[in-house]
Amino acid sequence: MTSEPDQNDVAIIVSSCDAYSDAWDPFFTLFFRYWPDCPFPIYLISNRQSCDDSRVTTIGIEDDQAWASNLLTALDQVPARQLIYFQEDYFLQQPVSTDRIRSLLEFARQEEAGFIRVCGAPDPAIPHENEFGLGVLAPGQKFRVSLQAAIWDRSTLMQLLVPGENGWQMEIDGSRRSDLLTAKFFACYMNRPIIDYYFFTGILKGKWVPGALRLCQREGIAVDTSRRDTHGEWPFIVRRFRNLKVVRTARAFLRARRAA
Repeated sequence: MTSEPDQNDVAIIVSSCDAYSDAWDPFFTLFFRYWPDCPFPIYLISNRQSCDDSRVTTIGIEDDQAWASNLLTALDQVPARQLIYFQEDYFLQQPVSTDRIRSLLEFARQEEAGFIRVCGAPDPAIPHENEFGLGVLAPGQKFRVSLQAAIWDRSTLMQLLVPGENGWQMEIDGSRRSDLLTAKFFACYMNRPIIDYYFFTGILKGKWVPGALRLCQREGIAVDTSRRDTHGEWPFIVRRFRNLKVVRTARAFLRARRAA
C-alpha cells in the first residue's frame, strides 16, 4: 500500500548554469503562466547568479563541474523522494494540470517506477494499461534514460548518476546502466506529452531554436538574443517533417519491405 504523495516529498529541479541564464526569464515566465498553482518547491541549479523570483530557490554551485557532478551536489540540498526534472530551455506551451501530476506521482509509487518521461522521444516499446497513455521503455532500448522532463524516483536517479559525466553520457551510458535496475521505466508517446513544451528544447548546441523564439514573441516575452546565435529554419522544418506520424509509418513500412 503506497501513501498519498505529499508536496514535501516532491521537488522540481531545473538543471542549468550561469552560461544559460538568458533562458531563465522566459522559462519561469512560461512555467508560472502555464502552471500557476504548482504546489511543489522549485530549485534552480546555477553557479554564481541567482534567480530573482521568490518562488524559486537557487542552488549555487560556484565551481561549475560536469552535469552529473552539479546535480549530485544540488541533490544534497533537496531531500524530496520524487523529483520532477526540467532544464532551463523547456518552454511550456500548454497548461499543466496539478491534479494530473499528483495522480501520476501516485502511479509512479504504486508501480515502483524509477523514471517516467513526460515529454520527448523515443516512443516506448511496450504497451501498458494506464490512464496516462504511458508505455514501458524496455531494457536495451536507446535513450531509456533521457534528460527530457521526467518524474524520477530519487534513489533510481542516484544509482544512475556518475560524477564527471555530461548529459549526453548520462543518456547513453545511463541507459545501459538502467538495464541492471529493477525499477520500471515509463514514457509518454511523442504525440501525447503530459507536460508540453516547445520542440523538446529551446536551445540546441548553444544556439536558440527559432521556433522557441517565436513562442516567446507570441507570449509577449522579451528574450536576450545577444549572447548566442540562432539556428536557421530549414533543418527544423526537415526534422519536423521526418517526425510526422505518417512519415515515420511509411519509413517503417519500407524498412520491413526491404527486410522481407
